[in-house]
Amino acid sequence: MERTIMPLVSIIIPAYNAENTIARTIKSALLQDYSNLEVIVVDDGSADSTLSICRDLAEKDSRAKIFTIKNSGPSAARNYALSKAKGLYVCFMDADDEMKPKMISQLVSNMTDDTDLVTCGYTVRSDNGDHAFDQNLEERSYSNDHFYEFVEETQEFKAFNPLWNKIFRRSIIENNNLHMDTMVNMGEDYLFIVNYCNMCLGGYKTLADNLYIYSLSQDGLQVTANRDGNLERRLDQIEILDDIFTQRNYPKQAISKEKLRIIYTSLLESNDVRNDLDMIRKNKYLDDIKLEKSNTAAKYTVFLNILRKNNRMIAYTAINLFKLMKKMQGKNFRWR
Repeated sequence: MERTIMPLVSIIIPAYNAENTIARTIKSALLQDYSNLEVIVVDDGSADSTLSICRDLAEKDSRAKIFTIKNSGPSAARNYALSKAKGLYVCFMDADDEMKPKMISQLVSNMTDDTDLVTCGYTVRSDNGDHAFDQNLEERSYSNDHFYEFVEETQEFKAFNPLWNKIFRRSIIENNNLHMDTMVNMGEDYLFIVNYCNMCLGGYKTLADNLYIYSLSQDGLQVTANRDGNLERRLDQIEILDDIFTQRNYPKQAISKEKLRIIYTSLLESNDVRNDLDMIRKNKYLDDIKLEKSNTAAKYTVFLNILRKNNRMIAYTAINLFKLMKKMQGKNFRWR
């Protein structure tokens, strides 16, 4: 019987002051049912015992490769790890999360010759470690020329932006000199993924299984940027996607949906709704949004119509109602 060759997979973990969670994270990677791995941990100048914990684990399993750099932020740590990676494929983790045992094997088995990116669903774990909810995707393949549909479907379940629920081809990253933008302190993962997808010649695939556990704990890799200004930042960053959609001659409403989704999400997370509403009106963000009601989720259509009334009281009431709906679904948290 011919033996199947298992390609090497590089799992990249940046870690900063993650002494409470890093062992659990690394062990979940090493205990995959897929054995041909290298787990690259970059200690980002931690001031606690993170580095010593990582080195102890590496002594017990040679697949764990530990590096340390001067504190420079998660993007610099990931870039450093990419320079050391040798795998055919690359995956990412955060230092307070876990992979379920079959994650790598399922991601690799779906990276066929005509597929360049595979994305899975995930489980969200609350601050106290309890199960909060699952983000479920459908099992589906998208051809390269239907990138906009891949974006739309995964964005609806907050599954497009994260690095950690995906597997990438290292050759695409290296051949196109892709890297994390160290000048961006929020949304750098989104920009990396957009650029990666634009360089793919093959298609994209989503898996129905939830294979990653995303933790809302306060340990591990933390984003410390001020969340005020998220609306403006997100709309600025979406311009790169707008350019790609325009170059590919995608339907106009494809980018309209993404802009409206950003406005919806940002207003529901905003610390200053009044300022964000004024900014939306001042910059006329709603003017170029054109939607086909039959192809747009009802909540977005209703939200857009409310905002276009330019009545702050009605907008406040609507935003609070939408927040209440999220709370009833158990999803009333703010992403880091």
